[in-house]
Amino acid sequence: VPTRTGAQPGDRLYITGPVGDAGIGLILASADRHAAGPLVDAYRRPRPRLAEGALLAPLATAMMDVSDGLLIDAQRMAIASGVAITIDHIPLSSALEQVRGGSTAVQLAAARAGDDYELLFALPSAIRPPVRAIPVGHVAAGSGLVLMIDGAVMPLPDSLGWEHG
Repeated sequence: VPTRTGAQPGDRLYITGPVGDAGIGLILASADRHAAGPLVDAYRRPRPRLAEGALLAPLATAMMDVSDGLLIDAQRMAIASGVAITIDHIPLSSALEQVRGGSTAVQLAAARAGDDYELLFALPSAIRPPVRAIPVGHVAAGSGLVLMIDGAVMPLPDSLGWEHG
């Protein structure tokens, strides 16, 4: 089973689904305990990607779930693997875009939100994912995390996601 430690320069980085749904779902559910809809469902009934993980395990150089936020978990993978990771796409669901739009601020909030439980994984560039996956970045020699939105390098926010105390 791959861990977060094996990402290699040249790998492509993918995620099994959009980010931010559970985080916005939590906000909606906190404001109204009777709230319903796909975003609230994403928070209340997360769907771990077990089948996808089993199919990816023999191919991925690194893999982890995104439980604390895409940015912080990508940074953790970069540190553990001793590489630099660039996130160049933040996938949003149509449900999230209908509620919040797709602005840079919304993308940043979604990339920092937790509880999505999608799989973030690295594959050698010659290998295509055997599961539904969205390309979100790439791995390079070096260290650290780089965030790009709409082709522009963005300063990293002070908080990248949930940090366990």
